[in-house]
Amino acid sequence: MNQDNEKPAAPDGFVEHYFGGQFNSYFGPVFRHEREPRLRFRVGLQHLNPAKTLHGGALATFADMMVAAHYPGAGSAEMHCPTINMSIDYVATAKLGQWVEAQVTLVRKTSRMIFLSGLIQADGETIARASGIHRIYA
Repeated sequence: MNQDNEKPAAPDGFVEHYFGGQFNSYFGPVFRHEREPRLRFRVGLQHLNPAKTLHGGALATFADMMVAAHYPGAGSAEMHCPTINMSIDYVATAKLGQWVEAQVTLVRKTSRMIFLSGLIQADGETIARASGIHRIYA
């Protein structure tokens, strides 16, 4: 799934997060930090646009996964957290093989909703910022 089409190993301090569903399995592995609200994935062939850089839709998909940084079970059948609203500002792109990371901030949580924002970087360079509102079914 990376540049050699092999599954990348989990970076130090991260564990693979299983979202479930066929769409998410095609996206490839996403890794959640064990102690901090951070997610990562490595840009693979399936994430590229015709210009051979990270597709905006792939980046939006990753941004939509930010809820898992605060709810480790998010995306599973037991903890469905559908997106109510999401926005993303694209600043730059990433290349094949780069690690993309979201540093996620919990803005607000109610009994039924979670409000998040995140700064997304590729190898330390900011490529996007995103915010999302998710419904909590737990």
